[in-house]
Amino acid sequence: MPPVHLIIGAGSGLISAALFASAATTAALAALLFYLSPLPLCLAGLGWGRAAALIGALTGTIVIAASLGPTTAFAFGLTIAAPIALLTHLILLSRPAAAPEGNAAGAIEWYPPGRIVGWAALIAGALAGLLVLALGYDQESYRESIREILDHSALKELDRDGTVFTPETIESLSAVLAKALPAAFAIVWLTITLFNLWLAGIIVEASGRSLRPWPNLHDLEVPNVFVPIFAVALILSFMPGVVGLLATGFAGAMLFAYVLQGLAVIHVYSRGVPLRWLLLLVVYLGILLLGWVAILVAILGLGEPLFGLRARGAASQPPPKDDKTD
Repeated sequence: MPPVHLIIGAGSGLISAALFASAATTAALAALLFYLSPLPLCLAGLGWGRAAALIGALTGTIVIAASLGPTTAFAFGLTIAAPIALLTHLILLSRPAAAPEGNAAGAIEWYPPGRIVGWAALIAGALAGLLVLALGYDQESYRESIREILDHSALKELDRDGTVFTPETIESLSAVLAKALPAAFAIVWLTITLFNLWLAGIIVEASGRSLRPWPNLHDLEVPNVFVPIFAVALILSFMPGVVGLLATGFAGAMLFAYVLQGLAVIHVYSRGVPLRWLLLLVVYLGILLLGWVAILVAILGLGEPLFGLRARGAASQPPPKDDKTD
């Protein structure tokens, strides 16, 4: 009988492929099915190990190739299977923690969540760049591809008389979408991937199957090496042509990573604040509805390594009472 982790991995690949295929062929609930298609692979990896995630990724890709063709299988493998297998591998990396004298302390040090977010942001930027190149190798062909997508989209069906979506409107909309698409794709992919990893972590932790302790996400810290990467990507994103489009994807992904770090700072600072839940609700709604709020939170995240904001926030809070926990 095959090992359990291989069976779990193959089963997770089949389920992930089924969700992805359903999203590709069914209009109703397509978005929800697509958003959750990485979840089975995440569960297999975090609950049964790297081999299960890898088997699931290979199984799902093969099933998609047999049912929907090699092009769709390539998209599934590139955007879901391979990244999830890599990220679950990183999540499960560990080493013996070193004592202050340099000797082994006996404890286990797990791969930091901030580095996982950083790697995921780089993958998101790279995938956004591949999307740009798939649509066109120069700016004109890229914008023409966007224009053709809009011409054949459901928007035309909603305006059959052509009074709203005129050629001039389509041209203006395609120009805006062409510039925003790389960053939007990177942010959406990063959100979906990290959400599924988080949800899978919650599930395996509750079931007792987790292969690593659940990390304290309030301590999320993106490595400082990503600051110059973000700065270069942001500067290059203002350049014309394909270079600017490629940089926009990386800039959007890194911006989202620092939004997460900024949220971790806010969570620490808001401890003990009256109506804390209302404050956090306003911040999260502001990020979803108002772009400038996300930028402010990202700036807060960028300032964390320089000013030690979380350490100051924790030091300024009163110590917990004996009969209460934080």
